[in-house]
Amino acid sequence: MYDEPSSLFEIAGSAPSPNVLAPLPIKPEQIQEIRNAFQKAGVASQDDRKALIESVVVREVSSIRELRAVEAPRILQRIEGLRSTKPASAGSAWDNREEDTWIDKL
Repeated sequence: MYDEPSSLFEIAGSAPSPNVLAPLPIKPEQIQEIRNAFQKAGVASQDDRKALIESVVVREVSSIRELRAVEAPRILQRIEGLRSTKPASAGSAWDNREEDTWIDKL
């Protein structure tokens, strides 16, 4: 049908579009929010923090400053999820009850 190979849309040249924007780097306020969230969640180990961040962004990150602004809310959401889960209880249901029963009040 056509004698020479062409692109799908037959646009001359293959230069990238100048309108494509690179993701914005993380803001200092977002870095502080992430650090505060880790502190509140009790995640003190740098290795644990790094593993959590890398599990969210699905890439290797050597510094928190390598993150992108759009990734910060997802990281904060994951950290909040850590705080909202209750730790596993070690005793029985009776030992782990939260309120006093009528027997406790005797």
